[in-house]
Amino acid sequence: MSENNTTPDHTPTTDATVPMTPVADAPVAAPKRRGRSALVTGGAALGALLLIGGGVAAGSALADDRDDQVDSVSSSQRSDVASTGSTSTAEVSDDTRSDDDVPATASGDFGAASASDLSTIADAAKGVAKGAPTGIDANRDGSWDVSLTAADGAETEVLVRADGTAVVAEAEPAEADDRAPQNVLDAKTLSTMVDAALAERPGRVIDIDADDDNRSPFDVSILTGDRQIVEVTLDASGKVLATELDD
Repeated sequence: MSENNTTPDHTPTTDATVPMTPVADAPVAAPKRRGRSALVTGGAALGALLLIGGGVAAGSALADDRDDQVDSVSSSQRSDVASTGSTSTAEVSDDTRSDDDVPATASGDFGAASASDLSTIADAAKGVAKGAPTGIDANRDGSWDVSLTAADGAETEVLVRADGTAVVAEAEPAEADDRAPQNVLDAKTLSTMVDAALAERPGRVIDIDADDDNRSPFDVSILTGDRQIVEVTLDASGKVLATELDD
């Protein structure tokens, strides 16, 4: 019969689980290379972090060293101030003071103690230039500035050093309207004026001037024992006309 003669369909069908061609090694090796790259990258990043950390640590160490040095200097300065009671000499140097300032050690070696000392200084000045002394002014280093005025009115400034040597510092020739000085500081006049001024205010003479003022031709500046400067004005006879504290 037809139903019994039906032959089953033996047409082969494709197996769903057909074996796949084995995967090449290259794709397998790729993950290994990625792992190595990751390790290298991670190592580089870690090294960079270590370098940065080391730099920060080194910078911190240097900053600490600088702070320690500043603290050390500051402590040293505070110690110096505490022990001496003053700042460095650079802060109170002579450049910040005028020639009229009284030196910090205004004691026996600044100025002249007597008219005889001033006469010796005047004689030294006259040994190097012509003229009569009309002004004698003490300097802090022990030297003296002496003004000499000649008969024709010419003026010469002489520096007399502390050791007694003298040198001409400046010379000004006479002009047509110049004339001889009316009052000078010769030995007799120095004795009269200095003795009168020191009797009025004891101390040391640091400046004496003679001018052509008929009423008060002589001025003597005295450094007192308490380091004040007093200016004494005298007439031609040596009478004290006024005293004034120099600010």
